[in-house]
Amino acid sequence: MLKQGFYLCFSLHLHEKYIPMDIDTLNGLKRCPLFQGFTAEDIMSLMHAVRYRVVRYAKGEIFAIAGDPCLHIDIVVKGEMIAKVASPFGHSVRMSLHHSGNMLAPAFLYAKNNVYPVTVEASTEAYVFRLMPDDLENLFSVEPRLYLNFIKVISNIVAHLTKRVSMLSMSVKERLCFYLQEEIVRQGTTDLMLTLSRQEMAESFGVQKYSLQRCLNELKQEGIIDYDGRHIKVLKPSGLT
Repeated sequence: MLKQGFYLCFSLHLHEKYIPMDIDTLNGLKRCPLFQGFTAEDIMSLMHAVRYRVVRYAKGEIFAIAGDPCLHIDIVVKGEMIAKVASPFGHSVRMSLHHSGNMLAPAFLYAKNNVYPVTVEASTEAYVFRLMPDDLENLFSVEPRLYLNFIKVISNIVAHLTKRVSMLSMSVKERLCFYLQEEIVRQGTTDLMLTLSRQEMAESFGVQKYSLQRCLNELKQEGIIDYDGRHIKVLKPSGLT
């Protein structure tokens, strides 16, 4: 499907009448780490001073193709976007799923080679808040906390990618154990409810679904986990290490 997107609205220049921000956009920005520590009133006040757009993408519509230039700060404010990369074997590998509040490729905006490394498409109807780089820079000068938050976002991306790279040398079973350990930390419990289907997990690991299922069965037979669909109970957390 061709990239297009539908521009719903945009903040006007300072000499024009300001259009109030809709609640979904505001809530999406409040979830974004770029605006961590900011109230709704703070965010709305900042948006008075910049130009922004909210772009609608239909389910399955392409947001960006790998190799496209990264020219804006884009934040998902409603719906979901999925990032995929083509493997040498011809199937797509799921890299990440972006929810409301997630920034799309912020680390590449100011890169010398500022192109998207993956293809991104809407996995549901999605709305993306779009800000031009010069407006972001103006906000940095007005509110230094935004600049610090942006640095934190980039640092967290580097840390996450480092983990992903380390997984490349792991076996499928080791990747699964690593993933379950991360989910235990993220959910704060060993009684896990996964957001990914088996197929989605396999794509995320860059493996075939049957290979992932075999590893799940092995962990179950070893008494380390029990599972029913997306519900996985880790019986022996030490067995994941």
